Amino acid sequence: MDFKTGLSEKYHSTHYVHFVPQTREGWAWVLDRIRLNFEEVLSPLSRDSRILDVGCGVGYLEHYLLSQGFQDVECIDLSGEQIAIAKQKLTEYGIDFSGKIKFVVADAFDYLRRSDRYDVVAMFDIIEHFAKEEIGQLLELSYAALRPGGLLLLRTINADNPLFGRFFYHDFTHETPFTPDSIRQCMAGAGFKIDKLDYEKVGRMESTLMGRLKGKTRLRVLAKLLGVAQAAFAEDLIAVARK
Repeated sequence: MDFKTGLSEKYHSTHYVHFVPQTREGWAWVLDRIRLNFEEVLSPLSRDSRILDVGCGVGYLEHYLLSQGFQDVECIDLSGEQIAIAKQKLTEYGIDFSGKIKFVVADAFDYLRRSDRYDVVAMFDIIEHFAKEEIGQLLELSYAALRPGGLLLLRTINADNPLFGRFFYHDFTHETPFTPDSIRQCMAGAGFKIDKLDYEKVGRMESTLMGRLKGKTRLRVLAKLLGVAQAAFAEDLIAVARK
C-alpha cells in the first residue's frame, strides 16, 4: 500500500476527526450548506431517483437526502473508517437508513467502471484529492455512469478565494485546486453541460474563519482592497452539470 492510499483509508483518524462537528448546531450548519446550494436542483427530482455519492465521508449528504425523502442512495468511500462514522452519525441523529442507503468501501474508479446508470452522481469535497489526469478520468467515468439528462453535483475548494491556501493546504491529500474557469473547462472536456456554477452559499457560523471575518471586519472593504468580489471569499465552489 502506498502512502497516499494509507492516508485515504485512515482519513478519519489521521485528519478528519479534527473537523467533524461535535455539536448538533455544527452538524445542522453543514446540512444547511447542502440545502442552500442544491435544494433547487434536488427538489424537483423523483424520490425514487438513483443517487451515487462518491466519497461519502461521514454522511452529511445521506442525512440530507433521507430527510428529503430520497430512498435509493449508494455511497462509496475508500475509507472504512469514514463509512463507519457515517453509519454511527445517522444512527445518532435518529435517521433510519435501512434499505435506503447502501454503503460500500470501494475505489471510486473501479466502482464507476462497473456501475449502472444513475440519475445523480454527487462528488462533494473529493476531486481536489486527485491529480489532473485522474480528475479527467473520474469525470468521464461519472458521465458514463449517468443516464441521459442525469446530473453531476460537485463541491470543491475555491482557489479564487484570496485565503485559498488556508483551506487547501491544511490537508496533505489535496492535490489539485479549482477556480470557476477550470471547473468549466474540465466539465466541457468530459462532455457535461453546466446548469449551475457558483461560489458556495453558507449560513453564518461564528466558529468558521469566514464567520469571524464577517462579524469582526467589513468583508466588502477587504474584498475592495484586494480587487475581488465579496462572494469570492467562499471556501468552496459548487457546480451542477448535466449529461
